[in-house]
Amino acid sequence: MWQEERHRRIRDQLTAFGQISVDRITEEFGVSRETVRRDLMDLEQAGALRRVRGGAVPVRREDTTFGIRVTLRLQEKRAIATRALGLLQSGMTIFMDAGSTSTVMAETLAEPHGLTDLNIITNSMDVARLLAERPDQPGRRFRVLMLAGEVKHDPMETHGGATINDIQRYRADVALLAPWGIDAQMGAMNYFIHGAEIARAMVRNADRTIVLADHSKIAAPARSVFCPVADIDHLIVDEAATARPGFAELAAVLPGLIVAHGTAGRD
Repeated sequence: MWQEERHRRIRDQLTAFGQISVDRITEEFGVSRETVRRDLMDLEQAGALRRVRGGAVPVRREDTTFGIRVTLRLQEKRAIATRALGLLQSGMTIFMDAGSTSTVMAETLAEPHGLTDLNIITNSMDVARLLAERPDQPGRRFRVLMLAGEVKHDPMETHGGATINDIQRYRADVALLAPWGIDAQMGAMNYFIHGAEIARAMVRNADRTIVLADHSKIAAPARSVFCPVADIDHLIVDEAATARPGFAELAAVLPGLIVAHGTAGRD
C-alpha cells in the first residue's frame, strides 16, 4: 500500500472512530510498526492528528488555536491564578512560559493585589504586554524581561536555542509554568517540544516550581516531559480536577498539591 493511501485511510478512520491504535493500523494495512510510527509522525507534522501513547487522536481545534484556548475554562484558570498569588512575595524574580494559562496568570498579576517590585522573565509576548510598566500606575510593580529568540505565533513567543541560552543568564525564585498534561508517573509535560525545552530550562534555573493546571490537563497525553513530579513544589488545580482519572495518584505523590476552590469546572 502506497504512503498516500495509508495516510488517507488513517484520516478516514480517525474521522469515523475518533482514535486509532498502532496495532490496528499494523494489522489492517499489513505494514510494520515502524512504518506506522513514521506515518503518524508525518501526519502530526502536517497537523492532521495528535500522537498519543499507542496510537493517535484527531487534533482538537483548541490544540492549534491560541485565541480559542485562552477563553476555555477561563473561570477555572482565574481561580488557579488567584490561588497562585498567595505563594508569591514582593521582590521575587519569576519565570513565566507562554500559553493560555500563563496569559490568565499575567492578567491576574496585573490586577491590584499588593505585590510589588516583581521581576518577570518570560518568552511570552502576551505576558510581557500585560505586565509592562505603565505610566498611569504609581510605584514600581513589575520589571519585565523578554527572553531573546526567534518569534513564533500561536501564541506569540520566543523560542529556540537563543531563548534557552538567555534563560541560563538568570536565576529565579519561582518558575510559574502551565503544562499541556500532568500525571503521577511522567510529571508535567508539554505537547510541543520547543515549549518543553523552555520550561525545562526555567525549572533548572529556579529555586521553586509551581505548575498551574486546570482539570483538562490531569492525565492528558503530551509528548515531552519538562518537570518530573519530584521537582514540582506546588501543583495548583481547579475543583473539577478532583473528579478526574489520575487525580488520586497525583495527590498521593504531590504533598504540595493545592485545589483552587470556587469553580464549577465546566468544559
